[in-house]
Amino acid sequence: MERKDFPLNAQMLALLAHKLRTPLSVINGYCEAALAQDKKALPLTTAKALQEINTQGLLLAQQVDKLLAFNQVFAMQEQDLQKQEIPLKDLVKKVAAEALAQAEKFPKPAEPENPGLRSGTFIETDCPPALVVTADEKLLRLCILELLSNAIKFNPRAEKIIKIQCVNHGDRISVSVRDYGQGIRPQDIKRIFEPFYQVDDDFTGQVAGCGLGLSTVKQIATLHHGSVSVVSDRGLGSIFTLDLPIA
Repeated sequence: MERKDFPLNAQMLALLAHKLRTPLSVINGYCEAALAQDKKALPLTTAKALQEINTQGLLLAQQVDKLLAFNQVFAMQEQDLQKQEIPLKDLVKKVAAEALAQAEKFPKPAEPENPGLRSGTFIETDCPPALVVTADEKLLRLCILELLSNAIKFNPRAEKIIKIQCVNHGDRISVSVRDYGQGIRPQDIKRIFEPFYQVDDDFTGQVAGCGLGLSTVKQIATLHHGSVSVVSDRGLGSIFTLDLPIA
């Protein structure tokens, strides 16, 4: 498979990302240390300012990681993949736990007006225990994590329900991530897998990001001779499906 060229300078992107990592580590480290002190010892405005600096610092660090991943994946060729047999159920469970842990770092939506309604993120998995796929484990993990992170991030509801389903189609497998969030407009579906494209509307325009995650997922799928697709209804949610050869 020929390497897919990308118009931005790969060395420039890598240098930029690495240069940002060090100051971000210092900023986030000092913020977390300050916030770990007795909250009563800090003025309320100071505590709020530190929390916001820490939150924005973590978001920026997350985008730097995505920039590095994007750069690395688009520089890869098929022969660079380190394929191995992967028990899919175990991987999905681990990535789901990682996605939930990431979500806990950021502010939660306001409490629901209905006290009987659950608040939080709930990931349900449906994956046959014997299902094994041959793929690059690091890259497959990145794909599933990105799809789960998006399902959480682009859902403004207090109760976020996400379902992961893995299906064996004989010569290939599919991993579907379903959410019940805002959904995606038809005109945006055509472009969401383009690098740096971001949906901009009343809700999603408020979500931090730089539009690299889904293009990275698509490139990883392509490297594996697979694909990624989406079906979505505005107001009802979306289903993203990663489709890969089983061996």
